[in-house]
Amino acid sequence: MKTYSEAKDLYIKDHLRKDLSQPERRINALKAIERSIKINAPILLQQSNLFQQYDEYSFFIKYEEWKQTALSNAEKSVIRGLFKFSN
Repeated sequence: MKTYSEAKDLYIKDHLRKDLSQPERRINALKAIERSIKINAPILLQQSNLFQQYDEYSFFIKYEEWKQTALSNAEKSVIRGLFKFSN
């Protein structure tokens, strides 16, 4: 299992290789997710804590609690990508 930083780096590299019309949307979503984690549970950003404590679905729910609104498609895509690259 990769650390959060490793998964994040792999996600960004993969994302920037794609031919997207607005790649900054997902990068901004990633920043918002990371900012929320830093405020609410910073320990999740250390090592592989996020991926050990949550699966993709349960993190969707937790992040939505922190955000207090529905997740955007960009946020959902970023979370899926982080969990994809965590393996």
